[in-house]
Amino acid sequence: ALDHLYFDPARQQWILDGTSMAMPTAGMTRDYLCSSRSADGDELLAGTSVGDLLVFKLTSHVYRASVPVCSGGLRAIVVCPTTFVIYCGGGDGTVRKLRGDDMRWTLEGEAALDGAVTSMSMVSNGTELLVGTESGRMYRMLVDDLSSQLVSVGHTAEVTCVCFGTRSDVFASASSEGAIKVWDLNNYSVLAETRVTAPGGARCMCWIGDTAVVSGWEDHFVRCHDASTMQALWEIPNAHRGAVTTVATHSDASLSYVLSGGEDGSVRIWALRSRELMLQFVEHKKGVSQVLVDVKSPNLVHSAGLDCSVFTYDLRKERRCVAHMVREGAFTGLTQRLDSEQELVTCDMNGRLLFWDCDVPDPVQVLQSPQRMTMRCVSVSPTGRYLAICGDFLVNVFDLRGGVQLMAQGLGHSEPVRDLYWSPDEKQVISVGDDCCICVWNFYGAEI
Repeated sequence: ALDHLYFDPARQQWILDGTSMAMPTAGMTRDYLCSSRSADGDELLAGTSVGDLLVFKLTSHVYRASVPVCSGGLRAIVVCPTTFVIYCGGGDGTVRKLRGDDMRWTLEGEAALDGAVTSMSMVSNGTELLVGTESGRMYRMLVDDLSSQLVSVGHTAEVTCVCFGTRSDVFASASSEGAIKVWDLNNYSVLAETRVTAPGGARCMCWIGDTAVVSGWEDHFVRCHDASTMQALWEIPNAHRGAVTTVATHSDASLSYVLSGGEDGSVRIWALRSRELMLQFVEHKKGVSQVLVDVKSPNLVHSAGLDCSVFTYDLRKERRCVAHMVREGAFTGLTQRLDSEQELVTCDMNGRLLFWDCDVPDPVQVLQSPQRMTMRCVSVSPTGRYLAICGDFLVNVFDLRGGVQLMAQGLGHSEPVRDLYWSPDEKQVISVGDDCCICVWNFYGAEI
């Protein structure tokens, strides 16, 4: 059936009229994926799930031809408005250029792209096509010879984590489908990428300097990849009895280790060079949401868990030295101030920011969100002056000087934000979310 949608000014409403098309008696059962009208408006061109182009006469409502075009389904059709040329995007990752009408069609060119074509559009001057693919890539394609240029790359599943190394113009991100990408902030291009076949994908990540990326995975693995080539350097299988939910690293002349936390409630310290298990702390009763290395003493590490507890461990003494607990509000994020008494800052599912001093059992400061929205992560800026948090769809930045005051709020995500990170030069904040998006927020600080 062919449906015609038009506006009736007398009734002040939209009307949808359907007309049956005359089809062959057998063998033409199709699922239609896309359609377009021919340049002269006399024909309807429809793409199907089997990859053929069906041609219908609009004046007589009669089927005219079936033209095999591609495999994987014909997913997009673009018609040149001035010629009888059409461009077809297929599920096999090809774009084909056809010329003709009615029952006469000839192939004039084709090009292969990375991933099944999902959408196409012609620019206003008619010289180029914009082509999007299932692999998250966007191409510019010349209509004359179908030569293409990659414009942008993106994630195609929930982006679960993001982090910077020592450079302010390079960051890494990972997704639930197992994709890891290293990005150049100068032009937003991908410097290196890989895809790990692992159920559930990546949950967390961090850098080793600016040379390697360490990531924790749903399949209980900790993996390390070279940042420039994305070549796998090493892995720790079954690092935890559940998903690895958080990782951190420290490396200097005296002490080098990988710190990990998992859904099993354990915090483990691994030798960076040999990946041997050095220490293990099983203090949390539920999953560990965040681990971090102390900003002042690398022999101290901190962890926050869904059991409403924060612990500090001394690696030299091999024991827990500080504990903080609350009755309700599972901790979802942890960071540390660089000023004052280097207090730990946690965020929780009840929409609270709690500031903890190692010498005081109770929080020294509590900030409550009026909407009691779930806060997913919190991060202190490199200079220690600003605090960024994310909850639901918002990214908030607070000024810690002279109290904690909200100074900026950003709304860019359409789904909950999963993670955020400051650039080392404190000029940008990167946030990632369940909407498969990476938002880059320029931050200019406060007036002095």
